[in-house]
Amino acid sequence: MKRLVLTVALVTALFSVSMGVQAASRPSELAEIREQLEALIQRVDRLERENNELKSQNEALRAAGEKLQANDDYLKGEARGLRKESAQQAAEVAKTKGAEWASKVAITGDVRYRYEFVSDDTLSGGQRTADRYRDRIRARLAATAKATDNIVVGIGMTTTENGDPRSSNQSLSNVFSKKTLDLDLAYFDWSFASWGKLIGGKMKQPFVKPGQSLFWDNDITPEGLAIGFQQGMFFGTAYNYWLTEQSGPENTRTADTMLHGLQVGMRMPVGSSSSLMLAAHYYDLSAAVGRSPFYGGSGNIDNANGNTVVDLDPSAATNVVLVYDYEVINLSAEFNTLLGDLPFQVWADAAQNQDAPANDTAWSAGVLFGKASNYRTWELGAGYQVLEKDAFFAQLIDSDVGAGFSDNKGWVLRAAYAPVRNWTINTTYYLTKRNVKVANSSGQTDVDYDRLQLDFNVKF
Repeated sequence: MKRLVLTVALVTALFSVSMGVQAASRPSELAEIREQLEALIQRVDRLERENNELKSQNEALRAAGEKLQANDDYLKGEARGLRKESAQQAAEVAKTKGAEWASKVAITGDVRYRYEFVSDDTLSGGQRTADRYRDRIRARLAATAKATDNIVVGIGMTTTENGDPRSSNQSLSNVFSKKTLDLDLAYFDWSFASWGKLIGGKMKQPFVKPGQSLFWDNDITPEGLAIGFQQGMFFGTAYNYWLTEQSGPENTRTADTMLHGLQVGMRMPVGSSSSLMLAAHYYDLSAAVGRSPFYGGSGNIDNANGNTVVDLDPSAATNVVLVYDYEVINLSAEFNTLLGDLPFQVWADAAQNQDAPANDTAWSAGVLFGKASNYRTWELGAGYQVLEKDAFFAQLIDSDVGAGFSDNKGWVLRAAYAPVRNWTINTTYYLTKRNVKVANSSGQTDVDYDRLQLDFNVKF
């Protein structure tokens, strides 16, 4: 560009000079032409400098533009990276929160299908009670959550018929009707020390029962407060449970019927593969004499489940109350060992009510060989029980032996097989007698009562 401008300027200047020489006739005119030529050369130099400056500015602007473009590309890449990293961090946080929640909460449950046959020789209207066949289901679901480092809370639901405290079964009946699901557990478990804990609410039975003892029904979930301890081989539980809450005018009895109890025991190793558990348990049913602390109300003598009662209104049979208190001492033992590679257990349970003057004793003993739990494992068990009329508060005893009434005796035979883990097939046969010492309203004693149960159990 510079060369082109210079060439044009020189050609123009020479052309002008040539024309000036031809036209000039005096030296002054030649000097004027030289001045014009010099001015033209200076102008060409100035244009060249300006062109160079513009060229430098253009180069600087292009370099700045390229730098800005590079910065823009860098910032865009950084933004994309930050968005990706932020998304990854959010996912990790969500995953961490989910994992934390999952690590604190446990969901457990089971479903059972049962076929049951009952043969009862008790007379009803002068005739023997008809044999009974029924199918029943049980479904239970429980959630436990670690609320703090030392507090666990639990909530559980179960099927039941009319809220029966001794049964979680629902009979298949009433034309496919919907079945009831009731609150079974609602408790906190506070480990206040390495050796002790406090449990409050509607809870699992916190005390120890030997083997397959049936002095307490396994479906009962007591309500109140319990404190337990475990130190080395020693353990214990103290509890205070509410049975009925009373209200009324001040001139009436408004004390609540309650159950207070204490159990202490120890587990001792015997050799390298055996252990022995010994326990002593005492409970007192307070504010019960002259009361009707029964599930099902006070209008039917059968609600006492065999305990000695008196009807305060014989004409209407609407106010059946307890005659005795229940101050029960219960001693238990359980020995566990191995026969070959299989577990073997021997257990015994004995109790006496300190308040009743007669029919106040209960005892049971049994064995269990094997353990149906893991893949293709099995067990066989047998137990014998004698439970007199007022040995226990009968609304708490097992509901299957002798129809759930006291004053019973007999055998309980068991077998179970686990085809896979968490699935067991059980059979239980109750070969028992009712009204062993005290005749029923029909004058019967030693009434045969047999019960067969076939169970299909799945738990998770």
